[in-house]
Amino acid sequence: MLCVSIMARNNEEARQKMAKAAPYADLYELRLDAFWKFDLAELVTNSPRPLIVTYRSKKEGGLGNAPYKIRLRCLEQAVSLGVEYVDLEYSLPLEYKAPLLNNRRNSKIIISKHLRNRTPRQADLKRWIQKLISTGADVVKLVTKANEPLDNLRVLELIPFAQQLGVPIIAFCMGEHGKISRIATILMGGLLTFACLDEADISAPGQIAAAQMKTILEILNAGY
Repeated sequence: MLCVSIMARNNEEARQKMAKAAPYADLYELRLDAFWKFDLAELVTNSPRPLIVTYRSKKEGGLGNAPYKIRLRCLEQAVSLGVEYVDLEYSLPLEYKAPLLNNRRNSKIIISKHLRNRTPRQADLKRWIQKLISTGADVVKLVTKANEPLDNLRVLELIPFAQQLGVPIIAFCMGEHGKISRIATILMGGLLTFACLDEADISAPGQIAAAQMKTILEILNAGY
């Protein structure tokens, strides 16, 4: 699946970006940390595609610094609205993850970890996957920074590892060296990959524009 990240300041801007991304997106990632204000119920009700709702902290490469209680309140609302996925950062204290993990209703919970500066050795990456799975997540997400091309291989090898453990995985590398992994992850069985609406709307280093990404995946016959 191809997920387009929606970075917007308000509902009107988000709706405009959703409409532009609709020809390319299988689903959208709503980055609540980018909003100045929002009406989540209106966004969910009128979204033309399924949603991943998340609040990405500055520590994990996002824009957000809201207190944990505020983040939890937003994500609990997303679950109550029945969104397809809610992304929780592994670094959230258990007392803030548990209410969502224990009452996920019809939403699937993604537990994510972003290693923004490096790609650890393979054994450490596998330990990270086991930690993420141990939370009871429906989907695990591990993203690292590729500082050299071989970093991509170590991360992509996590896809069959997680599949053997029976858990869907999102895994790729950020950065210029990591662009190839954003494509290869789909070919290797990763659940989804992310793209930006255009180059002016990048939400993470190394993202590829949605139109270009869809064309690449179609050429490779990667489920399109």
